Amino acid sequence: MANIEVLADKDQLIQRAQAIVLDQLTTAIQARGQFTIALAGGSTPKPLYSTLATQALPFDKIHVFWSDERYVPEDDPDSNQLMARQAWLDAVQFPSENIHPMVTTAADPIADAKRHEAELRAFFHVGPEEFSQF
Repeated sequence: MANIEVLADKDQLIQRAQAIVLDQLTTAIQARGQFTIALAGGSTPKPLYSTLATQALPFDKIHVFWSDERYVPEDDPDSNQLMARQAWLDAVQFPSENIHPMVTTAADPIADAKRHEAELRAFFHVGPEEFSQF
């Protein structure tokens, strides 16, 4: 059953989103010893990422992926990875091996997509007919 929440303003929305992420993080680490998150791009989630940068989190137990990315270099202003790094990941002591960006460096989107798919399948231990669960 869907749960719809109506919040008064953007600040309450950010606080509620942070509470949900922190709750999911705690639950996942207790259950599986790690938390995986797929970050969204664009400007909407940026304030959430900035607030997460202020939290003392077990970064060694958090693995970050992207739910979407533009096919641009990682330092391009349109890169979702760049936004997330500036707002959160580079502001804290995040282990680089726990950050799993979508690759956009081969100048071949199909090859890069296959490479990223292989990384996801290996990380989540899923076969060709299965899907990763974050």
